[in-house]
Amino acid sequence: MKLSKHSASLFWQGAWDALPLAASYILSAIIFGMMALAAGLTVWESVAMSLFIYTGAAQFSAVGMIAEHTGMWAILLTTFLLNTRHFLMGLSVSSYYQGLPLAHVNVLAFFMTDEQYAVSLNRFRHHQSEAAYLYGVSLTLHACWVLGTWAGSLAGEWIPDPGALGLGFSYIAMFIALSYFQLTSLSRILTFLLCGGLAVGVALLLPNGLHLLVAGLVAFCIGFALPAKEKAASSPQAESAQGVETA
Repeated sequence: MKLSKHSASLFWQGAWDALPLAASYILSAIIFGMMALAAGLTVWESVAMSLFIYTGAAQFSAVGMIAEHTGMWAILLTTFLLNTRHFLMGLSVSSYYQGLPLAHVNVLAFFMTDEQYAVSLNRFRHHQSEAAYLYGVSLTLHACWVLGTWAGSLAGEWIPDPGALGLGFSYIAMFIALSYFQLTSLSRILTFLLCGGLAVGVALLLPNGLHLLVAGLVAFCIGFALPAKEKAASSPQAESAQGVETA
């Protein structure tokens, strides 16, 4: 089935908006591919993990645990705990997905990552949510992750110590950039600092993954308690109404 001109335009706009993250995605995936190869996975096993599991933080944790010969259930539990934040992310964008067909929602749920979430949320502040745009963002990021994993798995044969390249900072830089575009008010800045500090503190006390859940729950509760005026001001409907009043 061919896309309409409008849908095709939205798709390519989403792909274009995702491009600034592509380099960091590929670099991070290259590191993962190298680590996966060092942990004993084959090239195709590493690529399959990125293709079908597609969850960066959990993949990094999994290959580390595989290298230490950790049991399957411990790996599954860690993966679950690290990905609990997706439940909160899904709740926060659920209102924007309500107008989409259920089949699209289910597919897009698989592609939800921190980066896809951030790019989409920035779009939702000024435009209505449309599936074609979300697919453009999602498929671009997913393709970069799989491509980077494949390249890293191949390069791992010649680079035994990927940490020596210092590429790991690209992941940190990417999240700093994503956070910057979310800090649009004083309350968001304070929440960012509070929950970031909380996550670091809790990470010293609780098992891997739970610190993200705790910090995410606190951030969710703060966001839920914010005055309705601030929430409404960031919605596309509110901006449209403001434009009508100004006119």
